Amino acid sequence: MNLSSLNAVAVELVVGAWAVLLLSADLLQREARKHSLWAISGLGVLCAGAVLWWQQAWVGQHFGPMFVFDAFAAFFKGLFLLTALIVVLMTRVFTRLLPGNIGEFHLLIFSALLGMLVLASVTDLLLLFIGLELLTFSLYVMAAYLKTDKRSVEAGLKYLVLGSISSGFLVYGISLLYGAAGGTNFALVSRTFASGAVPPLAVAGMLLVMAGLGFKIAAVPFHLWVPDVYEGAPTPVVALLSVGSKMAGIVVLLRVLYGVFLPAQAVWGGVLAVLSAATMCYGNLAAIPQTNIKRLLGYSSIGHAGYLLMGLATATASGAQAVGFYLLAYLFSNLAVFFVVVLVGSLAGGDSLESYNGLSRRSPLLAATLFIGLLSLAGVPPLAGFSGKLLVLLAAVEGGRLWLAAIGAVNVAISLYYYLLIVRRMYLLPAASAPPIAADRLTRLVLFLLMAAIVGIGVFQEPFLQLIPSSRL
Repeated sequence: MNLSSLNAVAVELVVGAWAVLLLSADLLQREARKHSLWAISGLGVLCAGAVLWWQQAWVGQHFGPMFVFDAFAAFFKGLFLLTALIVVLMTRVFTRLLPGNIGEFHLLIFSALLGMLVLASVTDLLLLFIGLELLTFSLYVMAAYLKTDKRSVEAGLKYLVLGSISSGFLVYGISLLYGAAGGTNFALVSRTFASGAVPPLAVAGMLLVMAGLGFKIAAVPFHLWVPDVYEGAPTPVVALLSVGSKMAGIVVLLRVLYGVFLPAQAVWGGVLAVLSAATMCYGNLAAIPQTNIKRLLGYSSIGHAGYLLMGLATATASGAQAVGFYLLAYLFSNLAVFFVVVLVGSLAGGDSLESYNGLSRRSPLLAATLFIGLLSLAGVPPLAGFSGKLLVLLAAVEGGRLWLAAIGAVNVAISLYYYLLIVRRMYLLPAASAPPIAADRLTRLVLFLLMAAIVGIGVFQEPFLQLIPSSRL
């Protein structure tokens, strides 16, 4: 290990060291002051972001090579840090609903963040598994964090059981690839697929790895955990699941599909296209009858996984760039929606859709934020979500999958229907009781910034597209 390798993992080292600092602060601070731990967590994420900016000069492969720092890794690490920062700010509002041990909750956010950062740079199947399990185990604990709430405990248990099964698929796939290639390094496995006649063992290993990663992004048929976990887990955890975990799964899929399995695109491209269609249709249709907003957003998340799979299925540089832009738009849109869900749930009580009746009169700012976030998720111009969906659909057409693009266009209309049902509740239906929902100055600032980002990314796409690596990995 040399100085260059240490510099390449500087962001991970900062996040790991800050987790230790959080643990020390939790042990040393008096209970009455632990509500301020969110500020320490937020400062840690900002410091990691500053290190990432400085780190751009240390591009290259390191540790074996098992770890790479490149433009792809830098872009997605930035998105992971941004996600963690917004989730920390959500936790600040949600703190009063946590049953003590606030420091441990922030520590788990940082351990999940560390797993996500590692996944952005992996070039070895073993390190991939380690990063993925670090992320997933943190989320297992966080999902069941409300120990006095039966739904939270059930959510954690279901997530653990089904997540363990998916990890089994992943490990078995890695073992088959190791047997076929003689190693776990991406370059070595890639040579096996580029050699001409790909052994059936390697194809089976590839499909099992894809199945294991399908669980992380909530793609059909690996989606069964989503509705119950989204409903029962603490809302900031659900936000981290819906954005951070999904993004991590897509990042790994981009690495392995475009960087390792590309010669077998004829096999996995068709599989992903079929899964994309099934995932979009199931997620959007199942969201329509929901009466709990977190379950509705869970099914919505499944639908969005279908659009991401559509971009991946093209196996083109434009498809990869479309997926990157879609994730950027999805980050701001979904976190804006979940920020409002956190505020309504913690300040007004309840996650039923009826809680949103007359929200525009109780808090015009929350209603406006939710309105813009939902329309962006639906793909309404000129918001960020519209640009993301348009790029993915164009990539599918360019890749010759017109039927898949047509299914995607139909699902835009379906999703718009159930999102507008929430908008109708906010602006047209009266509330049973109408006490105002007050938000403090920092919360209002965050909501304004999220709305500005959704509109800005949608209107000015080009500067953001230039940030996304478009070359094959």
